[in-house]
This record gives sequence, C-alpha cells and structure tokens, in this order.
Amino acid sequence: MNSELVAQCAVLAMLFELSSNPKPGNVDRGHDFDDIGFNDFLISAVSAYPVFRKAANGEGSVGSLILDGVQAWKGWNIKSNTHFGSLVLMIPIAIAAGRSGKLPEEVAEVLEKSTVDDAIDFYSAFEKAKARVVEVDSFSLNDENWAGALRESGKTLLDLMRLSANHDIVAREWATNYERSLLLAKRLETQISRLGQNDGIVRTFLEALADVPDSLICAKFGEELARKISVRAGEALQDETLARAHELDEDLLAQDINPGSTADLIAASLFISLLGGLRF
Repeated sequence: MNSELVAQCAVLAMLFELSSNPKPGNVDRGHDFDDIGFNDFLISAVSAYPVFRKAANGEGSVGSLILDGVQAWKGWNIKSNTHFGSLVLMIPIAIAAGRSGKLPEEVAEVLEKSTVDDAIDFYSAFEKAKARVVEVDSFSLNDENWAGALRESGKTLLDLMRLSANHDIVAREWATNYERSLLLAKRLETQISRLGQNDGIVRTFLEALADVPDSLICAKFGEELARKISVRAGEALQDETLARAHELDEDLLAQDINPGSTADLIAASLFISLLGGLRF
C-alpha cells in the first residue's frame, strides 16, 4: 500500500480514537487531564505522520521507529506520555502495510524479525515517553545498566513482549500476532456500520474493557479494581443511550483511573480497519 495512505490511516485512527466520547477515564474531546489535554494528543498524533510514512516505506527498524515517534511529540514540548502504547502497537502494522503480502502474515514477520537493538530502542523510547514502569524481575528500567543487561542477554523486542504478555495487553498483542486487534477491527466495522463513527467506537471500547481488565489500571491500582471497572463497562453496554458510560467516565476521571491500554488497542484496531477499507 502507498506509504502516504498508510500514514494517513494511522493518524486518522489515532484521531478517531482520541475524539470519541464518552471513552471512560480517558482524555477525549469532552475533557482533559490535569497534566495533559486533548490538544496535546492532537499534536502527538499529527507529529507521528512522517514516522508512519517511514515505516511503510521500509525505512528504519521497529524499535528505532517507536523511538522516532516519541521524539516527534517531544519536539512539540509535550512533557507527558500521550501515544506510547499506540506507537508500540501501530508501528509494526505500518511496516507490514507497506509490504505486498496479507497484513496478518506480514505483521507476524515484522515481529519475528525484531532484534536486541529494537529492544534497546524500545526501552529508550519507554524512558523518554515517561510511560508507567511496572516492576519486573529482570530487564527493569529502574536498573541503571538495563542497556548492558539487554545487550548481554540477546533478547529481542518480541522476546521481551512475550515476557510481559501475562500482565500487559499491549505486549500480549505482540506475543499473539495481534489476534485481539484483528478481531476488534472486525467488531469496529460492524458497530460503526450499525451505530455511526462515534458510538461504534465507544461501544467497541466498552466491549474491549469489559472483556479484559485494562493493564494500565492493573499496574496503578491492582487487578481487583481493574476487574471491577471491567464489570462496570459491561453494565454500561446495557444502556443504548450511553448514559451509564458517561457516569462511568465521570467516576473514573474523579479517581484518576485511566484505561489507557484499552484505548491504545482501539487505536490499533481502527488502523487495521482503515487499512482494510473502512470509510465513514
């Protein structure tokens, strides 16, 4: 696929995910966070355009491109994490979309060919993005010698994602060749066809959150609370007016509970749908 179209689809996926409302607990067109707002996410998405274009042209490796994406938004003086998880999921898709084969097979090959250099670039990007660090037994960013430890181990970026797959839904996509993202992409197409762009995206987000507890919530508040939020997302789905989704949104915002990993998953799934021909 033409690299310009791939980059357009990527940025539009990020913008459509961002602007959907209510997307409980996340920045959207209805509200900001104290430290970061809707405009920051707009800038972050648009700044990634040349990085996605490079990816589709086969320029750079997956890890270096994720790092480029973070540096792009940092160049606009954005201090907090905006789209790190989305970049981690979407850069491999962009690389794959620029190739001639079918997307699922090409994505699997991109992931399988990741290297230890990709792992080091990923860790550098993680650090620059100020993404939340989950305590792990090995290869921790809190270890001053993490780069040396990674180099010595020979672990590729895919190897690291497989190590994190049990507790992180973004890593789990890498470990499963985007199995869930591909399914959610089809779900998005169905819901958007039935309900329109905004409500279709919101309801798919709620379904994803109801199905699997958000790993960012788990990291910040524990698995028990994350499961309770998933139950509430399922309850919100029973209300066709989305009024209960608005209530959940207000409650999560008041408690600073952010299901950001699920939002990243929706952005990646929208990207797949747009590449597949979804139009509004």
